[in-house]
Amino acid sequence: MPVALFEDHHWKNLSPLTLTRTTFDVKLGARTIFEEYEHTGRRPDFLLSRKHLEKITKERHGCEVNPSSHDGDTIFINGLVHPSALDIARLEKVSHTFAITSGNRLVVARLSKKNVEYLAKCVRAGAQVNIKKMQVEKATDARAADGMPADLWDIIKVLENSLALQTASDRSSDPPGARVTGAAGVVAAGAEVEEGAVLDARNGGIYIGPGAQVAPCRITGPAYIGAGAQVRQFSTIESSYIGASCKVTGEIAHSIISDYTNKAHAGFVGHSYVGEWVNLGAMTTTSDLKMTYGKVKVAGTDTGLDNVGVFIADMAKTSIGTLVYSGTKIGVSAHLHGLVTKDVPSFSIWGAGIGAKSAELELSSAIETQKKMMSRRGQAMSKAYEKMIKNVFLMTAADRKKAGVRKAKFSV
Repeated sequence: MPVALFEDHHWKNLSPLTLTRTTFDVKLGARTIFEEYEHTGRRPDFLLSRKHLEKITKERHGCEVNPSSHDGDTIFINGLVHPSALDIARLEKVSHTFAITSGNRLVVARLSKKNVEYLAKCVRAGAQVNIKKMQVEKATDARAADGMPADLWDIIKVLENSLALQTASDRSSDPPGARVTGAAGVVAAGAEVEEGAVLDARNGGIYIGPGAQVAPCRITGPAYIGAGAQVRQFSTIESSYIGASCKVTGEIAHSIISDYTNKAHAGFVGHSYVGEWVNLGAMTTTSDLKMTYGKVKVAGTDTGLDNVGVFIADMAKTSIGTLVYSGTKIGVSAHLHGLVTKDVPSFSIWGAGIGAKSAELELSSAIETQKKMMSRRGQAMSKAYEKMIKNVFLMTAADRKKAGVRKAKFSV
């Protein structure tokens, strides 16, 4: 029976990370939910996404997105549900339509054609599914949403546990010349680990992917170093994911550094999520603890956590010496200067921290800059990616206006 992943309205809670990607394409540890399904050998047959992400999602995964019709029975699964939380084989044996809900969230369902059309319509619009409108046998399970992130900080809350599970392996290949401690194991799959590196696997496994280069540094597990990543000399990495083709230096703790992102100079990033194609300038540092040791708030909401850093969307850039307060959200392709104490809208050049007036980043400049960054990794921007940038620029115009971002040339 076909399986389809769909986005729910909690994409808004995970914004700005979800402006350029679906909920099932947000990293939860070292893998996204889509990648978790692939890892289990059960690749989704098709996907339901917001309309502006339709083409880029199809390009990313090579499978059908938002099909116009649905032939045969299908099990629809919320794109934030981990495959280990469901017994799909058992669900396939249920012969009638059903919907399992938790609160106001649809978790998993098998639906009639009419209800599928309603679900697809809501997903394309990024709207909440009104479960009461669905004519289907409903079962409420308060535990069904356990493990599903509802807010940005949930990603950080479960990070260490996710990495521990994702790096667990019976295989152990301690790199020669490296000092390895702990029994959790180190897997270096075709990586180059220089003599003098310290790999501490006492609290969790360490995976170092193909083509990765690890200079003398300290990595404390659980940690995942993606294929082709460069971990430079004297770095300290703890309980973090470093994505494919990243270049990192300095101190990184309890954070996700997504693919193709640069943190090539000294500075601290802690309890944070950094998107793809981000460049963090020299000495860029994020706060992840209040001086009062109180609970950190994100957009005015109490997270209940002592340690929360920042959430940086794709393509953002920071200048030399940028300092970002804890609990801050940084939008898509935002450019930061100086001290950043509050959320920054997408496509903004933010200069309040250096006494400058913030200005809107021209769309053409954002696209050109991204093309240059991609070319440095031997990649070309696709039409689908460029169209997505243009759509997000238009979608976030109201955010910039509300924040007082001017349509003018930025000057220091």
